[in-house]
Amino acid sequence: MDGDTFLRQAYDAIFHGDFESAVHWFVQAIEQEPDNASFYYKASITCARSGKMPLAETYAKRAVELDPKNPDYSLNYQMIEAKRFIAEARALLSTTVQDVEQAKPLLLDAVLLDPLAVEAKLLLGLVCRIQGDYRSAIAYLQDTLLLDPQLDEAKRLLQETRAERRRLLRSQFRSTPKRNR
Repeated sequence: MDGDTFLRQAYDAIFHGDFESAVHWFVQAIEQEPDNASFYYKASITCARSGKMPLAETYAKRAVELDPKNPDYSLNYQMIEAKRFIAEARALLSTTVQDVEQAKPLLLDAVLLDPLAVEAKLLLGLVCRIQGDYRSAIAYLQDTLLLDPQLDEAKRLLQETRAERRRLLRSQFRSTPKRNR
């Protein structure tokens, strides 16, 4: 069988919702035609959709290596890299001692790679809030809601962040001594 036959088998598996088999058939297609960038690209998409991110990244990178001028392959690789950065940042933020200093650059890189990464912007809003940078936090949370207006978590965080900022500004205003006239 040739690579295209295996590719048809992969698409048939996807059509039936069997992503494990689809990945198997993509691997077969790649083994048959190891220099076919399109096979790596298509396999990376299926791997990413089924949560096999390390394999998705490997395939996406190989597609770009084989055909560096193809913008679809480059964009796919960037998006997969962005997802990896977001996952790393999420892990840093989910520990008992949140490491916002290491998480923030990962999230900024993720946004550079994928400006439509909703989760990256949401987490950046959270990180900036933790750091006391309310202006940036509000901006990132507003960006998040522009991308996904129905995201309740972003709505809640935006409301809480604005309230925190108002309390901080009020406390600073009240603590300023009045001058004698």
